[in-house]
Amino acid sequence: MLDRASMLTDIIYQNPGLHFCEMVRVSGMKNGVLAHYIDKLETNGIIKIERERKKTRFFSPEISLEEIKIIRFLRKETTRNIIFSLMDNNSLEFGEITKKVGKSSPTISQNLSELLQSNLVYVKLDGMKKKYFIKNNSLFKKLIKKYQFE
Repeated sequence: MLDRASMLTDIIYQNPGLHFCEMVRVSGMKNGVLAHYIDKLETNGIIKIERERKKTRFFSPEISLEEIKIIRFLRKETTRNIIFSLMDNNSLEFGEITKKVGKSSPTISQNLSELLQSNLVYVKLDGMKKKYFIKNNSLFKKLIKKYQFE
């Protein structure tokens, strides 16, 4: 049997940004057992833990803070769809994003606000309209390809 710590390390390194519930599902471990091994891995510097308001996400220590910030958003369906829409079209207006993503205006507004606050998306005025752009397109592309975000 593969050592549990090694198995968890492999899962985290191949799928950075998974949160605890996803780790339970993917690893097949019970909460307490998983928490024990995660604590061991963090203590030994084998993994890095990013704690958010409601979720704890796991990463390889080699992943930079900028990459963590991007991966965090790529793990969320709505923000991932916003990012993909912006990357496919170079820039979009708010209404175009809403149509492409297929979510309500308040949902898009909330998610765009988070992307703007995290400095991953920026906005420019084009006449009287706001256009949204991805900031570091090449880093997004690299991470999407490396970790196979769909």
